Amino acid sequence: MGTLDLNFLASFFGWLIVANFLFLIFRVFLFGSSPKNFIYKIHKNFFKVSNKDFEKAHYKGIILHITLIVFFILLPYIVLRYLI
Repeated sequence: MGTLDLNFLASFFGWLIVANFLFLIFRVFLFGSSPKNFIYKIHKNFFKVSNKDFEKAHYKGIILHITLIVFFILLPYIVLRYLI
């Protein structure tokens, strides 16, 4: 097997950032558009949650996703690019 060099790792983190932000944009537009009532009805059957609580949970999930992207993908990417 080959070795894992810093250029490959930095490239991997770069593409991981792109993929995660595309997924995040998809998630925000899906939640913010017309199908959100359909998604709420599906979740309401499983969790017995109000619409207000559902929206709060969704926004908390989006904030958590952004925080995890920044700390575990973006910051290592910046450090690797600085080291190279």
